[in-house]
Amino acid sequence: MIGGNCVQRGFFSRIFRIIQESNLLLEVLDARFPELTRNFGIEKKILNSGKKLVFVLNKSDLSTRETLFKEKKILEKIAPCVFLSAKKRDGVRKLREAIGKAICGKKSVVGIIGYPNTGKSSIINVLRGKSVAKTAVKAGFTRGQQFVRISENIMLVDSPGIIPFAQKNEFELMLVNAKNAERLKDAETTALQLIQWLLQKNPNSLKENFGIEEADSEKALEQIAMKKNKLLKGGLPDTQATAKTLIQDWQRGKIKV
Repeated sequence: MIGGNCVQRGFFSRIFRIIQESNLLLEVLDARFPELTRNFGIEKKILNSGKKLVFVLNKSDLSTRETLFKEKKILEKIAPCVFLSAKKRDGVRKLREAIGKAICGKKSVVGIIGYPNTGKSSIINVLRGKSVAKTAVKAGFTRGQQFVRISENIMLVDSPGIIPFAQKNEFELMLVNAKNAERLKDAETTALQLIQWLLQKNPNSLKENFGIEEADSEKALEQIAMKKNKLLKGGLPDTQATAKTLIQDWQRGKIKV
């Protein structure tokens, strides 16, 4: 426990140092579930430090316009908010404009913070115009700060992913890519929770993603197994294997909300 606390203190000391050294902070959120990828404590630290903050709703191509504008309305009570799909390079101009407006043409350090796999490194790459920051789907891939100059006035600094140390809910840890299918205690139960969550977010989600219409999560998982041809001997659906594939597809951004 003591060792774990030391790791957490060291981790957050690096985040706080980036806040101190930056003029502007971009908090990168997953557009599919912004509320789960926000860190309210760090936001408070940024604002109390007198630093500027911009929310970046990345992976906006995986969410509906209705959800995006609903979340933007909530977030803009605190700070400006920009939609972005780093993968498709949509919204890059709007993000550049938001950064320019925040720094007012002054030489500035712009810190990028966020949960693992929200797309921080990908955002650096699209702002720079070429691949300079390594990207991965494994939590904690960025070990330390990476400095990248994107213009004469702007230096970007990436940070290690803000890992949700206190979060105990395995479903939410999976949702934000903090735990992959192999590390979950019960991947099938978590996959069933994912199906139910998708249906709550968008009743047409299963039809749009898998071509099935089913309100029962267990039956839906079986139908997805059949669609993906994941079968046991005798032609029965292999729900265990399908559950892991479903989680992997979610974490790789292959499933839209």
